[in-house]
Amino acid sequence: MAPATRIECHYTLPFRPEQVWAVLSQTDWINRALGLPPVRYAFAGRPEGGSVVRARARWWGLEVRWEEFPFEWTEPEFYRVRRLFENGPFREANLSLELRVTAEGDTRVVLRVDLAPRGLMGRIIGQHWLGPKLTRDFQHLLGHVEQFLHGYKDAPLPRLVAHPVQEPALSAGLERLRAAGQPAELIGRLEGFLRTAPDLALSQVRPWTLGRRWGEDRWAVLRLFLHAAQAGLVDLRWEVLCPHCRGAHRPPATSLRQIVRAAHCDVCQVAFEATFDQSVELKFSVNPAVRPREDLTYCLAGPGGQPHVLSQTTLAAGQRRAWTLPEITHPLRLRSPQVKEPVKLRPDDAPTPVFQPVILCQPDQFVVRYEYGKIEDYAVQVLNPNPFPVQLILEEIQWSEDILTAAQVTNWQEFRDLFAAEVVGPREQIAVDSQVVLVTDLRGSTALDQGLGDAAAYPLMRHHFQVFHQAVQARHGAVVTTVGDAVMAVFSHVGEALGAVREMHELLPAVNPNPSLATRLLPKSSLHVGPCLAVNARDRLDYFGGTINLAARLVECCQGGDLIVSERLFQHPETAEFLKSVRRTPQAAEVRLRGFENPHKVWRIELP
Repeated sequence: MAPATRIECHYTLPFRPEQVWAVLSQTDWINRALGLPPVRYAFAGRPEGGSVVRARARWWGLEVRWEEFPFEWTEPEFYRVRRLFENGPFREANLSLELRVTAEGDTRVVLRVDLAPRGLMGRIIGQHWLGPKLTRDFQHLLGHVEQFLHGYKDAPLPRLVAHPVQEPALSAGLERLRAAGQPAELIGRLEGFLRTAPDLALSQVRPWTLGRRWGEDRWAVLRLFLHAAQAGLVDLRWEVLCPHCRGAHRPPATSLRQIVRAAHCDVCQVAFEATFDQSVELKFSVNPAVRPREDLTYCLAGPGGQPHVLSQTTLAAGQRRAWTLPEITHPLRLRSPQVKEPVKLRPDDAPTPVFQPVILCQPDQFVVRYEYGKIEDYAVQVLNPNPFPVQLILEEIQWSEDILTAAQVTNWQEFRDLFAAEVVGPREQIAVDSQVVLVTDLRGSTALDQGLGDAAAYPLMRHHFQVFHQAVQARHGAVVTTVGDAVMAVFSHVGEALGAVREMHELLPAVNPNPSLATRLLPKSSLHVGPCLAVNARDRLDYFGGTINLAARLVECCQGGDLIVSERLFQHPETAEFLKSVRRTPQAAEVRLRGFENPHKVWRIELP
């Protein structure tokens, strides 16, 4: 058997490891920058959970096939991966990248590749061609990264293809944006992005991320992209994210009508149901008429594609060893494809000078116990008693704020006005785990009609709806239905719904229809939050379920000039902040509502 070949490269970057990690953890981008070919993946389930990942790519006219084991990493310190080849010049490859802090506070990057050649030819290729080439290419790559982090380069890595734009299509789209009244500065930013960004950066654009990088209000950037989609510059891209790996491993949908509730992740080998407010994401991709775009995959499971995972490792069957974790400053989740139930790790669970946690990985659950003695900083003992490997994943519990969910965008009036045809399929019912529902009505509208007559009353009623729509849209909500004087709107956040109620109650009573009439237009409002279903109601996006029914019934408890909130919504911290801002003391009551068997606790808040 030919001896192994080691390729090693060192480079010092005058930046903190966190800054370097943000670039070098993007293994998909790195493989492109190094000139490696695109990879096709196939997955097969393991009986104990998880999947076997097999990959293939074409090198020098030969299709090379291999089994790829899960990446291991701890952010922002290192990552490594192992590959077993079925054919080609090498039997096995082990790659690792480490970021070490120097005495001067810089970051020393150490790349190691250990190759096990299949024979003499593999040894010659590794030592005399691949080794020198990889060393040269990686040195060049890190030099580019240094220039990028200094702000001298636009692209984070070299050799990322950026095809030229099609000028007629770009010019026509930009002109439509100007005609739509979009801010000139944002249009200029978008034009620069479409012209200069690498092709791959234009295939899956997250507007929240772009807004943060640009230092712009994220809703303004979302509005820009929605109008850009109308102008033919970009396309909508709906993806269903796995709740475990949080990746999208199915072709994207071009319309909400193509989204189905039942989903499956081949990587994690789990079935799940898509939810509007968590696992259905809207991204944007450049319209091919403006610029070519690329959806090829060069690396599937590196740390850059899973930023919510702080550390990941694999235990062999029967293995016990130390696992060095990032500092636990807030609750994190430990899960495994081979362990049924995850477990939370809190700051109190971190190692101390006296105790060290020992985590036992049983098939049904993790068992955490404590032993005397300290091994090393932020290290725990992990034990796999099973006859199969166990993959351990330490991750953030909260999903990234950069994800624009289907609920967030469809709950915004701007989107509904521009994309009225974007609804779920007529036979689909997709869950929304948490929807904020606002229902309003008017006290005094009947007396207004009788006192003024229909012709005189109509402009005042129209003003009521204008005030309501303005308040809802300004708080990123959407009007769903209007029946008589009653209106139902939805929001993704309790605080924004409360802000809309406050604005509406402040503006509407100022309109006195006639000083000689004793009756004034007084708004009545109710708020509730809970799960529901997103449905297609006569080709409109609507919502169904007990949460919707309860919100509609709560408004019947109003007296006028007040807000009724459910007990569930009252317990949200945003409600306490709202009460401080309006300087009102809520009144609790227990009420019976039409269509509900049991009484409900509600809170009445008088509003100015």
